[in-house]
This record gives sequence, C-alpha cells and structure tokens, in this order.
Amino acid sequence: MMRGVLVAILIALLAAGGPGAAGAGPAVSGTFTLYTSESEDDINLLVGDFKRRHPGVDVKIFRAGSGPVVAKLQAELQGGRIQADVIWFADIAFFQDLARRDLLLAYAPPTGRRADPKLHYDGNRYHEVRLIFNVVAFNTNHVRFRPTSWWDLTLPRYRGRAGMPNPFVSGAAFAHVGTFASMREFGWDYYRKLKENDARILRANGDVLRALAAGEISIAQIVDFFVRAAKAQGSPVDHIWPQEGAVLVPTPIAIIKGTPNEAAAKAFLDYLYTPEAQRLFVQRAYVPVIPGIPLPQGAPDPSDLKLIQTNLGYIDRHREEIKRTFSELFGIQ
Repeated sequence: MMRGVLVAILIALLAAGGPGAAGAGPAVSGTFTLYTSESEDDINLLVGDFKRRHPGVDVKIFRAGSGPVVAKLQAELQGGRIQADVIWFADIAFFQDLARRDLLLAYAPPTGRRADPKLHYDGNRYHEVRLIFNVVAFNTNHVRFRPTSWWDLTLPRYRGRAGMPNPFVSGAAFAHVGTFASMREFGWDYYRKLKENDARILRANGDVLRALAAGEISIAQIVDFFVRAAKAQGSPVDHIWPQEGAVLVPTPIAIIKGTPNEAAAKAFLDYLYTPEAQRLFVQRAYVPVIPGIPLPQGAPDPSDLKLIQTNLGYIDRHREEIKRTFSELFGIQ
C-alpha cells in the first residue's frame, strides 16, 4: 500500500515537471555565481526554471556584454581570484586562455553526450549549449530589395542607415570583426567601406534590433535569434543567411576550477542540455544542440547552412591589433 502511494507521488511530480522531474538529477544545494552576457530575459527564464527543479540552489547573476564581463574577470585575476563559479559569454579566445592557465574545471555533462563532440572544447573544459550566428537583418518596411550579402551594408543606398554592435561590448561582434579581418574576401577593407558609408556602431545586439525595428537603420549585422524572436512578435524585421556564409559565434559556458559549490555548478550545466532547457532555448528562437529537439520557426538545420567559422587562432594572436584598428577606424573603444 505504502509503496503504491510513493509511486503515485513520484509519477505526479514527474508529470508536474517539479523537483525530481526529468533532467533534475541528484538533489543539490548551495549558491553559485554566474557571470554571463546572455540577455536578461533569457538568463532569468533559464535560471528560474533551473531553480524550480533545484529549489535548494540559489544563483547570483552578474550580467553585462562580453567585453565588460571579460574586463571584470581580468580585474579579478589581477586581484588573485575569480569570483565567479560559472562563466558564459561570447569570447571563446578568453576561455582558451583560461584553459591554458588550468583555471577551468574539466567536466563532461552526462546530458550533453548527444551533442556534437565538437561542441565540447579543450577536454570538456568549456561547452556550447545552443548555437547562434551573425547574419544580415533588415527592416521589411524600409528595404525594397532583399539583401543577399554582407557587402550590402556598404551599398550607397544604405548610407547612414547600416548598423552593427560595438565589438568592445558584444563578444559576437568582436569575433565577427576578428574573423573578417583575417579573411582575404573581406579584410579591413570591408570595415573601411562601412566607415565610408557612415555605418552606425550601436552598443549591443539589443540596441541594433531596437534601431532596426524602429526604422532608425535599415540593414544591420546582428545575432540571428534576436531577429527571429522579434519577427515572431510582429516586428517589421527579417534576416537572410548571407551568400558568403553566416558567422558561427561560439558562446561557451564553463565552471571555474576550485569553485566551492561544484555540485550546484555541474547541476546547472547538466540542466542546460536537458530537453526542457533545450526547448526553452527554442522558445527564445535559439538553435538547440541536442538532436531531436524541433528547430525554431525560420531556422534551417545548421548542417544545411554555409558557415564562416570564427578564426580563433587569428583573434588570439591579433587581439590588441584588432581592437586598435577598429578603434582608429570608428573612433570608439
């Protein structure tokens, strides 16, 4: 009789998606601190769902653009200790540097085994939990001819009406600039032409989307999911997959080695690969990494896309040169 009651309770909890539901894992408790460049809405959604499944865990969040997050971490390293337990932002070269210095915990999340092994880097020290791409977006009320190429941002008809995020704030934008600077078909000539076309450098991807939707600019470089999510809500924006290729933007997550609450940090990483978390990514228009999870509307299978891989080696070797050249061209830093 008692066994039957316990089974009924367990089934009810699983059905409700509460603590102990699929993907919850063993009970963990404590507090960990997350430094991230994820959007406030996205991180609150994910952390809220994680805490619902792990009510004994509290998560402190520091959220900013990738540039400010890296600056905070560099200051803490100079002070002798990183204060974060988990880090998640779009500057994979910085993760490579931390891994070389043996500051990241090697951990293979069991729930991530079905993801492409290439998405687990440097001996499982940092991981991709969903995919994002830099693409060309446009305001559907202002653009008469659907763009096809990255070079469309340099066309005279978009003089003063093309935009992109500030690479000193957005890690995705910095990866893009470093990669294009290394490519013969773009190089710094591409950015000189953007400057000649009075392209606007806005603070972050969210600012680019707001300007695009408001018609303040007509065409832009931006991360793909922002546009799909806005379009689904009726905003007059759309994006294309450029003929030269969309830029795959690594946005890894890692656990800092020596964190005092390793179990809770691991539980969070495990959670991000669960079907529940992957479906939340899709709900926010991201491309999931676990096979079998339906893609967001309007997103093709990544295997069907022409992609430009971020040139990590070039960015690692030329980081300061990239910053200096972009700053001299556009007068920002």
